[in-house]
Amino acid sequence: MRRNVSWMMADKVVRLVVGLAINVWMVRYLGASALGLLGFTQSVVSILAILSQLGLETILVRELVRRPQDERTLLGSALALRLGGAVLTLGLAVTAIAGLRRGDADALALAVVFGSAVIAQSLDVVELWFQSRSRVVPFVVARAVAFAVASGVRVAALVAHASLPVIAFTVAVEVFLGAAALVVALRLQGDAPRQWHAERATACRLLSESWPLMLNSVASLLAIRIDQTMLTLMKGVHENGIYAAAQRLTEVVFFIPLAVATATAPTLLRSHARDRAEYERRLGRVFTLLGWGAIAIALPVSLLADWLTVVLFGSAFRDSGPVLALHIWSTPGLFMGVAITNWFVAEGRQGGLMLRSVLAAALNIVLNFGLIPAFGARGAALATLVSLTFAYVFANALFPSTRLLFRLQMRALLPRRARPERP
Repeated sequence: MRRNVSWMMADKVVRLVVGLAINVWMVRYLGASALGLLGFTQSVVSILAILSQLGLETILVRELVRRPQDERTLLGSALALRLGGAVLTLGLAVTAIAGLRRGDADALALAVVFGSAVIAQSLDVVELWFQSRSRVVPFVVARAVAFAVASGVRVAALVAHASLPVIAFTVAVEVFLGAAALVVALRLQGDAPRQWHAERATACRLLSESWPLMLNSVASLLAIRIDQTMLTLMKGVHENGIYAAAQRLTEVVFFIPLAVATATAPTLLRSHARDRAEYERRLGRVFTLLGWGAIAIALPVSLLADWLTVVLFGSAFRDSGPVLALHIWSTPGLFMGVAITNWFVAEGRQGGLMLRSVLAAALNIVLNFGLIPAFGARGAALATLVSLTFAYVFANALFPSTRLLFRLQMRALLPRRARPERP
C-alpha cells in the first residue's frame, strides 16, 4: 500500500509543480473576467459529467477485486454505461450553457470542448482495472506522458496568445491523451482482459448499487462547484474570476486525498473482509494522514494568502487573498469526505454517504444565497468551508450508525487519545 501511495504522490507532486506554474501563467494571461467564464463553464460541465461517471468507480473496483473471473463483462458493461452517460452529458452541457449565457459564443464553444472531453474520460474504466490489481505504475506512467505532452501544447498556446476557446481545448487535450495512453498501457499488460463485452444484467446490477454514489458525486460536486455558478449569476464573471483564482490554488492539493483513497481502496476492502480490527487500524491511519496533511497545508497558506495571490497572479487579483485564506480551510473537511467513502462502500451504506453530500450541497447553496450578496467571493468561500466541514465530519456524530466513524476521525486528529487501553 505504501509503495502505491508513494507512486501516486510522486506523480501528483510533479503535476503540482508543473501544473501550478502553467496555471499561474494562464490566470495572468486570461485576467479575472475570462478566467471567471472559463471556471463557470467548467463548473457546469463538471456537475453534469457525473451522469457519465454514474458513481461506478468504487463499486467497479470492489467487484473486480471480488470477482476477477468476470472482469471482461464488468469492464465492458461499465464502459457502455459511461459512454452513454457521456453523450448525454455533452447534450445537456451545451443546452445548459446556451440557456444560462444566451448569445455568448465563447461560453458555448467552451461547453462543446469540455463536454467532448467527458466522452474520452469514459475510458477511465481502464484505470479502475489497474487499481483493482494494485498496479499503480502503469497507469501513473501513462497519465504522466499525457500530462507532459498536454502541458507542452498549453504552453505553446499561451506563447501564441491564443483565444479563450483554444486555451480551453488545451486543457481538454490532457483528457484525450490520457485516455489513449491508458489504452496503450492496458494492451502492454500480458494478463489484461481482452474482448470486453457489455451485459444488460451486469449493467443493471452495477447501476442498482452505484446510483447512491452517483447522487453522492453530484451532491459533492454541487458543494464544491455550485459557488462559481451562483457567483457568476449573482455577481458576474469578474467576481467569479477573483474567486476562481483562489479556488485554483486550493484545488492544487485536491489530488492528495484522491491519490491516497485510490491507492488504499483495494487493501482496505480486503482488510474489511478479513479482519475488522485490522481494517479500522488501517482506516485510522488514512484519516491521520489526510487530516493532519490538510491542516499542515491550510495553516501556512491562509497566513500567506495575500502575499501568495499577488506574487503568483499579480495585483489585479489582490482581492483573491482573503478568499484564499478562507477557502483553503475547506480542505480538512474535503479530505475527510474523500477518506470516508471507502468506509461507507465497505459497509454497504452508500445511501449514508449520499446523505452527507446532499447535506453539504444544500447547506452550501443556502449559505451562498445569504453570503454572496453581502460578501461576494469571500462569502462563497466561507459557505464552502462551513458546509464541507459540517457534512463530512460533524454530521457523523449525529447518527448512531456513524458515531464509530466520527470517533475514528477524532482519534486521527487527536492521536494521543486514539490509543486503546490494553487488556
